[in-house]
Amino acid sequence: MCKKRNMNENVRGEVVRPPERLVDEFLQETLTGALAELNERATGLGDDGSLRETFDLVMELRNVRRAVQSLARGIVPDADVPAYLVGSSFLVEAYHTLTQTDDEHLVYATGPEDGKRLFALTRLVTFELANKSAINATPDPASQVEALMELDRRGERLLAVLHSHPGKGAAATTPSSVDRSTQEGLEKMGYPTIGVIFSRDGFVRFFAVNRQFRVAVSGTGSERVDERVYRLPDVAPKSFLQKVVSHGSRS
Repeated sequence: MCKKRNMNENVRGEVVRPPERLVDEFLQETLTGALAELNERATGLGDDGSLRETFDLVMELRNVRRAVQSLARGIVPDADVPAYLVGSSFLVEAYHTLTQTDDEHLVYATGPEDGKRLFALTRLVTFELANKSAINATPDPASQVEALMELDRRGERLLAVLHSHPGKGAAATTPSSVDRSTQEGLEKMGYPTIGVIFSRDGFVRFFAVNRQFRVAVSGTGSERVDERVYRLPDVAPKSFLQKVVSHGSRS
């Protein structure tokens, strides 16, 4: 019993950070990622890259900056419902981590927070799995505990549980009874945690069971499908037919 009380005390301990500072950190990280991506694309233009293409890349970065700043201004004042800030580049990274094999995979996420109303998912937390198959993934208990203890040592908390589902389309991201039970247990223990489910073709669903929350995804690498469902259009591999058609259109 004593051990359980201590765990709850750690879970409920608030990490207080001014919302303005959190937004600054999120802006910096998001824009840094966007700049790196655009720089890589600009480099790929080569010596024959046109001035127009370069200008378009600069304008795209400016649009990203404006979108994230607008997001930050709109989301900070509302303290009634907790909000989660997520960069599309983070979702792409998570997608590739979770879909390396045909088996279901599972990771955690953490990031800066103001303790009550504003959370940013910026870092994946990995650990070993005891069992995994196409429809299930079970954490190795010792590795899972070590990952959570490392979060505690860093003064961070578990903010999201991310895993992949088999199948394609938005419907493939529907939480199973096991997913809902796991999420409900975390909520009862006081974790400020949401669930995130990825399909094989790049759909992403954010969910909770008994707590309200908002989510805002920034960046140009995602498309909003529903209030809590997004699509990553560039991550799913093209079919052979799509590749042939695409190649033919360029010739």
